[in-house]
Amino acid sequence: MGEAGEVGMAGDTDFDRYLAARWDDLVAGLEAEGVAPGEARLAVAEVLLASRRGWSRRVRDEQVDVTVWADVRERAGLPQRSGEPVPHGGRSPDPGDGPEDWLDRARALRTVRRRRGVRRGAVAVAALAVLAAGWQWWASRPPPAEVREEVNALPVVWYSASELHLADVVVTLPGIAEFAPSGDAVVARLESGRVVQVSADGKVSSGGPTDALDDPPEAPTFIAITQYDVVLQSAPLPGGGWAYLLDSSRREAAAQQDALRQSESGRRALVLCDADLSCEAPRTIIESGGAIRLR
Repeated sequence: MGEAGEVGMAGDTDFDRYLAARWDDLVAGLEAEGVAPGEARLAVAEVLLASRRGWSRRVRDEQVDVTVWADVRERAGLPQRSGEPVPHGGRSPDPGDGPEDWLDRARALRTVRRRRGVRRGAVAVAALAVLAAGWQWWASRPPPAEVREEVNALPVVWYSASELHLADVVVTLPGIAEFAPSGDAVVARLESGRVVQVSADGKVSSGGPTDALDDPPEAPTFIAITQYDVVLQSAPLPGGGWAYLLDSSRREAAAQQDALRQSESGRRALVLCDADLSCEAPRTIIESGGAIRLR
């Protein structure tokens, strides 16, 4: 049997008996306080409908005439009166003015409220998702970068001492693990794993194509000028050809894990070669004490 039958007048339960005995008293009590008839009946029906599921516990643990009357007054917007029971004898029972229709209205109203609550919950979840996405975007932004104008003395992008040297600007960007030219910009992967793109004017933005990092072009083999020269790094030149960073300290230094940073200053040189590997004379690197990277 559905809920409507469970709370009907014909049911032989404690709740049904209370409903039959107190419906008229509760309605009359509200009307005596100036509550409109329809509002009084709906307030009583809503309170009793909400009380039905835990009625046995309520009868066992509470003075139901006191607590139900307090709940009904609160639902109708009346001030509380501590310890006051349901007033009796306010009106004679009227078989044509029973609780059934009002319980149905209260049940329908409760269903509407529940649906609204579900919708509001969905909206709240969506709002939280938007906030979380916004926070993730905020947290994933690249660190603020200081940019200064400075013409690059070398024909390639290079990095040293947390500074990335582009053609016309220098960008302070600590923690670059690797970088590579990507069109007019430079794409870099930070030590945190985050990928950023640095435009020609030094603007840093999150993301960017990583093909230049993940699948870099393979440089042609460079034949060392002397037996002591070691090719540390190479990078493509903007107009074609390659730049090779050489170290003349010791050939075996290339096998060391951090040879790029441990080599002695003053022994590094940059060699520029065209596509046919016709190379210019080596240019000694004096920038940053020679401790530079090309990628």
